Amino acid sequence: MIKKLKKTLGRQLLSSYKKKVQNAFDPSLDHCLASARALMQKAKYCYLITHSERDWPSARMVQPIVEPDSFVVWFGTDPKLRKVAEIKKNPNVTIAFGDEGDNANLILYGKATLVEDMQERRKQWKNSWHLFFPGGSRGENFVSIRVEPVEMELMHFKKNIVPEPFGLNPVKLIISDAAWRVEF
Repeated sequence: MIKKLKKTLGRQLLSSYKKKVQNAFDPSLDHCLASARALMQKAKYCYLITHSERDWPSARMVQPIVEPDSFVVWFGTDPKLRKVAEIKKNPNVTIAFGDEGDNANLILYGKATLVEDMQERRKQWKNSWHLFFPGGSRGENFVSIRVEPVEMELMHFKKNIVPEPFGLNPVKLIISDAAWRVEF
């Protein structure tokens, strides 16, 4: 009897929570962009996914540098690594950000370019990377990767960005002619 009561109470609480989030759903462009920006800036790490020669994509955890206004994402890497070869063959990449505490995720689809310009490499450098790149931003074993966003998918329960079907479909943010728009 108690087990059945707990189950019923649990379902009622979940239903109440779902209705609350659905009623507060805010798909406005400004709200979605601000939520995406905050999620990206909060992330210490994210996953960079490239197209491999095998039958599945290549994913690796990386430390991003985010340009908050443009949503451009930068990474540092060694030019001899697999991700560089894969980007040279296919510049279409996916970047996955997540925040377990906020029940949020952002998937960014973009075009990656390798940037060897010394001034830009110095600008997109973190001092903690000396551990991996002893020559610093000027070293031969360092190159910057710049990812220009084309589309983003966002789901953010804490910020009430949860379109229908509830929790199964993200809001899409698409950029065209330097202007973002929301689709869901």
